[in-house]
Amino acid sequence: MAIQDVLDGICRYFGGAYDPDTRTYRSSPVTGVGVVRRAWPTDDAHQDYFLGLGDGARTGCQVVVWIPRQHEVRRAVGGEHSGLKQIVYEVVLHCYLRSRTPYAEDAQDDAYALRDALVAWMRRERTLGGACFQAGEHVTEGGDGIDIEYSQPATKSGLTKSYFQMRFAAVEFVQA
Repeated sequence: MAIQDVLDGICRYFGGAYDPDTRTYRSSPVTGVGVVRRAWPTDDAHQDYFLGLGDGARTGCQVVVWIPRQHEVRRAVGGEHSGLKQIVYEVVLHCYLRSRTPYAEDAQDDAYALRDALVAWMRRERTLGGACFQAGEHVTEGGDGIDIEYSQPATKSGLTKSYFQMRFAAVEFVQA
C-alpha cells in the first residue's frame, strides 16, 4: 500500500468522507472535529473548525494528519528469501482548536474532552477502518502506544486558541 493510501485511510477514519473540492474530510464521526486535512491549509478558514458542529458549539477543531517518518524491516517467515516487510509509519494528528467560551478554563476542558473522544474513536478499531494492520500499539521501531502533548493556550479578543498533538505508530505488513 502506498503511503498516500495509508494517509488517506487515516484521514477518512478520523474525518469521514473526502471532499475533492476542498481537499478535506468534512464529516468527522468524532465529536468536536470540524475538518480533517492531509496537509496544512493555504487559507485557514475559521468556519472549518466548527463545520458540522451545530450553532451552539463553543469549541471546534481542525486536525492535520501528518506522517513525518517511516521505518521498514524484514520479518522472515519462511526462510531467508521469504517473508514480510513490516512498515511502521509515525503518525501525528495536529489538533488546532478555536474556542468562543467566555472562560479559558472551559476551552481547556473542551481540549481534554476532544482528546478523550479521539482516543476512544481510535480504540474502536485497531486497523483504523482498514487503513493499516494496527495503530496505537507498542512497536519496537517508531512507536510506543498513543502519546499526547499539549501546548499552552492563548486567549485574545474573546477567542482561545489551543493546540495538542496525538502521536502514534501505524503498522503495515507487505509481502517481500
